[in-house]
Amino acid sequence: MPSTFDPANQRPNAAERYTLSPDETSNRLIFANGSASHVLHPVWLRERTEEDGTIDTGSMQRLYDPALLDADLRADAVEDSDGATTVTWSDGHVQRVDHLAVARELGWEHDPIAIPKPAAWSVEPAPFPRVAWPAEGDDAAVLAALDAFWTHGFVVFTGTPTEPGSLEQIASRFGIVRETNFGLLFDVFSKPNPVDLAYTPIELKAHTDNPYRRPVPSIQFLHCLVNDATGGESTLVDGLAASEDYAAIDPDGHRALTETMVTYRYHYANERLASRSPIIETDTDGSFAGIRNSDRLDFVDAVDADTLDIFFRARTGLRTLLNDPSRRATFLLAPGDVMMMNNRRLLHGRNSYELESGMRHLQGCYIELDGPDMLRKKLAL
Repeated sequence: MPSTFDPANQRPNAAERYTLSPDETSNRLIFANGSASHVLHPVWLRERTEEDGTIDTGSMQRLYDPALLDADLRADAVEDSDGATTVTWSDGHVQRVDHLAVARELGWEHDPIAIPKPAAWSVEPAPFPRVAWPAEGDDAAVLAALDAFWTHGFVVFTGTPTEPGSLEQIASRFGIVRETNFGLLFDVFSKPNPVDLAYTPIELKAHTDNPYRRPVPSIQFLHCLVNDATGGESTLVDGLAASEDYAAIDPDGHRALTETMVTYRYHYANERLASRSPIIETDTDGSFAGIRNSDRLDFVDAVDADTLDIFFRARTGLRTLLNDPSRRATFLLAPGDVMMMNNRRLLHGRNSYELESGMRHLQGCYIELDGPDMLRKKLAL
């Protein structure tokens, strides 16, 4: 008996009381809310028990292996009470099942610690997520900024310090700064003999950073210290929106971009880094999980020529979307501005600038997604 509820289209009526009852035709249980129902596997429910003796109350970690539960586990008795059901299992365990907790796991009720779902955008989002740097202790402002980040994939903080090196403390407010071969912090300005084209004044097309790493850095910070140059506007494009739109235009091509392996290589002096991945990464349900894009570093596997025909067509089609000006959020970072962006979702770039017109100096660093994730959960509780 499948679920009769589609969380993408509706929510159950919250005013209706949840119930949990045995399925008459199997050892399953039916969780229902009048307008919705879902069949629960008994082991799925049983392994969520938090009764005394089943978990360590400090770490909330299990004290038993759920893989050793009886495969034929069944509910011998159920007793509904207000907001909960007491289940007596065939192995003798008695469990109190909180209805709201189950409803949240099914997506039927809002979970206050769940991160907001991403909202795909193909033009500059409105309102543009530019917020004042939150003062210490202003949890509400930090939470609002994090929600903007999870929704749009980026946020720009204003009014931060402009001393070189201050980015480490700024980024550390959200997670542990990850050191790479470019250092804990890296300086972005025009340099002789650059190790990367970012250290030149030329235009940078939409790209993701460090696609050759395992794992790819999740979040990039760019901190503007000085910006007196003419030009050099920052650009952002939503890879989620581009992926969804290209799937509608060319389903076969989109599939090739999710299945064909590409090697991303970084070679400079004695440094050699490489990582393999499709350009578009998907979850097990086929939903968008990430994107890697660099026209300077990608080398597709030597698969059959017919597959490559589709892949090359699709790569060109996707990059056409990614570099379409109508999809691009363009803005100038002023001194004290810090852009925090999801490097697994968004592609960033830069307009060219006139080297003789003035100094342009940014510093950057990386953290991982679990930092803001944990921080948001902590603030939302």
